[in-house]
Amino acid sequence: MQIHKFLEWAQKKVKIQDRGTLANLRRGFSKGTENRCWPYIARYCDLEKNRERQIWQTIAAGFATHEGTITTGNLGTTLRHLALEGSTGLPEDALKSFDARFRRILTCSKAEEVCRHLPGIIRAAKNKNIYVNYECLFNDLRYWREDIKLKWAAAYWGEKKDASKEGEAA
Repeated sequence: MQIHKFLEWAQKKVKIQDRGTLANLRRGFSKGTENRCWPYIARYCDLEKNRERQIWQTIAAGFATHEGTITTGNLGTTLRHLALEGSTGLPEDALKSFDARFRRILTCSKAEEVCRHLPGIIRAAKNKNIYVNYECLFNDLRYWREDIKLKWAAAYWGEKKDASKEGEAA
């Protein structure tokens, strides 16, 4: 898959500390300088297709900003971890800190709209050392629709049931 190959390539750039390439990839977050990342993503996407280009440059800029990647979870999971990180109160109260931001994302009808919200989230994840599943994020943006929103919502607001306590409810 193309995104997997791109992430492998980008990880090599991080390992060898290719600061110039990573700086150019980060330019994908800015409308005024996004063209600086195009040479690096052109082999993976059709630059003439706005939606496709936006998704690729957002993922490229995100990874170059915060290379902490993971292979589980989705953006809802990342936002849940961000909200709960360092919280001493109830999880419901901590989740309210990102609630408005998360709801704005869920109202987006197009992936390009979601991409505009991601730079701040990725920077916050970097600051709190919370990993992002870039491969899942790429696929979710690529196939952005209602079921993706529901998966993110379930990961953000839902709690995994504790199997040991399921039988105790009476």
